Amino acid sequence: MTAEKPPNLEGLAPIVGLRIRESRTDKGLSQKDLVGERFSKSYISSIERGKITPSLKALEYIARRLNVTVGYLLTGVHPGQSTTTNNAFTPSPEEPIDQESPARWDLLMYEARILREQHRYEQARHLLSTKIRVRQLGVEQLKQYHFTLAQVSVDLADYAGALAELEAARDLADKTGDQEMLARIRQFSGLIFMRQGKPVLAIEQLRQALQAVETGVMKGFHYRLAVFSQLGLLQHQLGDDKEAVEMYQRALHLAEDGATPEKLALLYWNLAVSYRDGGNLTQAKVYAGKSLALYETLGDMKMLTELRSGYGLILFEARRFKEAEEQFQQAKQQAAEHNDPVDHTIACMHLADLYLEQNDLEKARRYSDEMEQGLDKVDPTVRGHAYSSRASLLAAQGDNEKAITYFEDAVQLIEPTHSKELLSKIYFRYARALSAIGNSARAAEMFERAYRQLGRTSLVTDR
Repeated sequence: MTAEKPPNLEGLAPIVGLRIRESRTDKGLSQKDLVGERFSKSYISSIERGKITPSLKALEYIARRLNVTVGYLLTGVHPGQSTTTNNAFTPSPEEPIDQESPARWDLLMYEARILREQHRYEQARHLLSTKIRVRQLGVEQLKQYHFTLAQVSVDLADYAGALAELEAARDLADKTGDQEMLARIRQFSGLIFMRQGKPVLAIEQLRQALQAVETGVMKGFHYRLAVFSQLGLLQHQLGDDKEAVEMYQRALHLAEDGATPEKLALLYWNLAVSYRDGGNLTQAKVYAGKSLALYETLGDMKMLTELRSGYGLILFEARRFKEAEEQFQQAKQQAAEHNDPVDHTIACMHLADLYLEQNDLEKARRYSDEMEQGLDKVDPTVRGHAYSSRASLLAAQGDNEKAITYFEDAVQLIEPTHSKELLSKIYFRYARALSAIGNSARAAEMFERAYRQLGRTSLVTDR
């Protein structure tokens, strides 16, 4: 999810920053007092100097800390009035009484964006669909209306509806020569295609969005961060980890000077995964450690638990078994404390694999049994991974016939996901179990599949 802001707010960055600084100094607060542990000092400094525009979520947090409305920070109306979560904006006494004025439509669209930031998506769509009279909107407002409705549609997983709204916005942008809006549409279209599992369409849109950055059409902080981050994720999904790392590093160069800790932590983690999949476990460990340290300060226990398991896997692959065990055990404990059966099951699976790798079959069996108790609560991908873990244990114990049953179930669950790394791992494990019982033909087929997942056409070329 990209950090959003009102599309036409970029030009307001200096005045918004000035209002924040004036409100802060009026109250005798330092920048550190204002942001607390939520944001970095460099982030709020960049906002106050008008260098970047905060996301609406950040703006709402800042307004709450300053005891003013978000509306005041945007419009200069009602300084000192307490903000509420139910009324994002309070009309000023100077606002025209005409309830069908352009100013009213602008306020309603701002309110819809605030509702998005509060994850009140249905309410945002209802407001846009019923409160705004589309036929009375000017061309500029109409572009923003269609774009905002597209964002809300994506929040509600209505991708077809989102693309239809973007197409309407694109037609208007083409007619008015609005290159900035066209760039935003391309970036957001790329995100939708990524969500739909259409990488070819996604990368076509995102490369055009990147061109808007390279040519200086789009200079906004949030836009550039979104494009770099999404291209990094897409390249990683397509298996080009070198390109993914380059994009993530560009995103990180921006983020370390202005992004929220949540976004910075996520970037660190994405870099760690790309380095891991590219075989650079040293760098993977560095960035995974940075991500974990940041998430520990944020109090997001769900993400922290997931990252501990992920960090443990990096340590496992680096054969630092003791450190990996510590991360898996902490993930398991945190999942239990927060009653999260999915993360608990995943941690048990990783522990079973870890002990199996060290040939401690007793402990491996104990955690594998515990893992199986929670398989009804996990998604098919995790279940398939768990079945392959169980199968490997059974094969190590000499029960190859039963292991093959588990492997077959794992393959059926994982193949539709096109998860290359996981599929390759399962095929290799399965092939070894088949070889152990003398089924050479089927084993050769599994080896062949494994190599193809690694980007090789056959075993012959590997030799």
